[in-house]
Amino acid sequence: MNPDHTSQMDHATATAAQALEWPRLLELLAQHAQSAMGIARCRSLPLSDELAGARLRQQETTEMASLLEGGEPMPTLAFPDIREALSRAGKGGDLETHELRDCALVLALMEDVERVMNGCRAEAQALAQVVEPLQGTKGLRPIRSAIEAAIHPDGAIKESATPELRRLTHHAQGLKQEMREHLDRVLHSRKYEEILQESYFAQREGRYVLPVKADMRGRIPGIVHDVSASGATVFLEPREWVELNNAIKVADLDIEREVRRILRELTTLVAAKSGQIVSGMEALAEFDCIEAKAELSRWLKSNPVALNEQGCVVLKQARHPLLMAAKERVVSNDIVMDGASRVLVISGPNTGGKTVTLKIVGLYALMARAGLHLPCAPESEMAIFTHCYADIGDAQDLSRDLSSFSAHMTQMVQLLSDAGARAGAGEPAASRSLVLLDEPVTSTDPQEGAALAEALLCRLASLNMKVVVTTHYGPLKELAQTTPGFANASVEFDVERLAPTYRLFMGIPGGSSALEIAGRLGMDETIVNDARRRLRHENRRLEQLMADLQLKQRQLAEETERAQRAREEAERAAAEAKALQLKMEQAEQEARKGLKKKLGEQFQRARAEVQATVDAVKREQKLIKVKEAKQRLSELEAHTRQELAPAGEPVPVEQLGIGDTVEITGLGMTGSLLEAPQGKKRVRVKVGEGEVMATVSNLIGLARGSDVSAPPAAPSTGPRRFSTGGGLGLDEQTVVDVRGQAADDALDRVVAALDRAALAGERFVRIIHGHGTGRLKSALREYLKDSPYVEEFRPGDRSEGGDGVTMVKLR
Repeated sequence: MNPDHTSQMDHATATAAQALEWPRLLELLAQHAQSAMGIARCRSLPLSDELAGARLRQQETTEMASLLEGGEPMPTLAFPDIREALSRAGKGGDLETHELRDCALVLALMEDVERVMNGCRAEAQALAQVVEPLQGTKGLRPIRSAIEAAIHPDGAIKESATPELRRLTHHAQGLKQEMREHLDRVLHSRKYEEILQESYFAQREGRYVLPVKADMRGRIPGIVHDVSASGATVFLEPREWVELNNAIKVADLDIEREVRRILRELTTLVAAKSGQIVSGMEALAEFDCIEAKAELSRWLKSNPVALNEQGCVVLKQARHPLLMAAKERVVSNDIVMDGASRVLVISGPNTGGKTVTLKIVGLYALMARAGLHLPCAPESEMAIFTHCYADIGDAQDLSRDLSSFSAHMTQMVQLLSDAGARAGAGEPAASRSLVLLDEPVTSTDPQEGAALAEALLCRLASLNMKVVVTTHYGPLKELAQTTPGFANASVEFDVERLAPTYRLFMGIPGGSSALEIAGRLGMDETIVNDARRRLRHENRRLEQLMADLQLKQRQLAEETERAQRAREEAERAAAEAKALQLKMEQAEQEARKGLKKKLGEQFQRARAEVQATVDAVKREQKLIKVKEAKQRLSELEAHTRQELAPAGEPVPVEQLGIGDTVEITGLGMTGSLLEAPQGKKRVRVKVGEGEVMATVSNLIGLARGSDVSAPPAAPSTGPRRFSTGGGLGLDEQTVVDVRGQAADDALDRVVAALDRAALAGERFVRIIHGHGTGRLKSALREYLKDSPYVEEFRPGDRSEGGDGVTMVKLR
């Protein structure tokens, strides 16, 4: 089966298309096309007969819409229609310069479109098939180059087209320049002042002449070529100019002959590829039409929808495309006819929008076959109907002596006859037939009309046709409410405002509200009341029941809409709150960074004070200075712990046990206790895969169950326990690992380690810096030479890590 198979509309579908105002929609589509061929294609848009073809057409529109939204500039498709010129060239006729110029424009556009599509072939495979005839357009480039080399963009022949044309042109220009010199002498001579009618020259049949007064023409020997309308002026060629004019004429004829030869050669080139060029133009026209579809889709806020051939129609937030083109705001409605539903009966007051709903379904059926996006929600679904019947409006035909009733009955008879003929021909496509009936079987006795309408709908349903019908008949509403495969729907009318709301309620019938509308329009109240009394009691109750149902349905719809809005607002508020929370967390992180920087500066000042104290101790030999400095630094560290403590209440050290999570202050490391800290000065802490001896006073117990975000220390930066050959125990205060760090950062860490070791009374510090390029080792040892803490330092021995380690002895 060919997925691209399309057909012209059958007579019934063509008639239905007119009733549905399909030509108006096609005219809207054509307004978005750029070329004459594209416009013509839009106005005669073919319809796909098969589901695969309709899906392919829709996919083309979807891919084009994506390309337009992607920002990639598309070539302008306003190309000229040169098919007639190509046909003439193929028959041996010569093309004019402007026709060849148009050929070059078309060839250039074909190459541009091919280039653009080659760049997006993977994501636009359906469109790539459309422009397949443009493949190989580069082979036409010599033709385009030849035309552009010979013809200006304005359609004039170029002097440089051939060397011979240039020579002939220069020769003719020289002769004309000589003639202008003769003219200038005559026009500015006092001798000819009284002879000439005016001081100008003219040309007649390609020859230069002078405007001579009629009564003075004997004063200049020559040839008269023309006489003015008044007879007062003769246009005369002086005898001495005849040879020069002859030479100019011959030169112009030589140029014309060379131009015709050039055009003939270019025409021959074009004629040889005319078939390929025509195929390319057809592809460009189709491309232009698809771009118009995408532009119309964007204008109508349309979407691609799922297509099926099971007769399932699920339209969410459907809007009439022609109303959208005419109004700023159009009410959207849900229209649902699932696979089990065959007949939808729409009731309600006049001018309430019943016929609009009818036309929406019909237009959407045609749009789906044409590959147009539908102005409804993207989760919608539309069936492919290959046959469409529509009986909308007054079908009265006085020329055939048909009343309204007779005309409608004739159409129904024809519909049933066509359905029977297709069934007899073995077509299994009854389920792919859509029937649209606007108030069928009216203009006759209401009881008989209702009964006939019921029978007609039951027959159409038995043929498995999809039927949408509008009505005021109560029995049809009852039929839809009680019969499987039938469904009711109603349109709303605001009686208070005497205005339709155009809202459609699925599942419930609607009243006509004729008496209420008549009263609001000014009908005498006694007449309205009399009419109401004349209604049968059960009819009044039914009308009131439908009004109450519609009111409740409207209230339910409004509540649902409010709930939806509330949900959207809640989701939006939640999203805003989440964004605000994230922003606050980022701000807190920035604040903590700032605090750390500030505390770092405070530590620098504290170190300076410690250094000054150490110097004073050297001079004064007083222990009290050291104790004061140690107390001040301890206070600063305690304040730092409080400022940078993790979220939640810290666990007191007295309550910590084996396995509890702790933070080792000063190192910024987190680990778990390997032994209880009570009554001890130092304990073992597991950090990552290693083990550290930590001073109990430097531990902060993290709240149990809190989210510990600090990562475990990497092996290259975390302190580890070592024992030197001399039995010196090294822990987090006496080992500092700065491998892989920048020199400035490493110096900061080493100075901090020396501070802690000096205050703790340690004598040795081991600095692990590695070998690397040697720059870090040199920078550290250069600092240690002048450090007031350091008594001496040396490279580590083999057991201590060799030259990748520096052992420092403190004062």
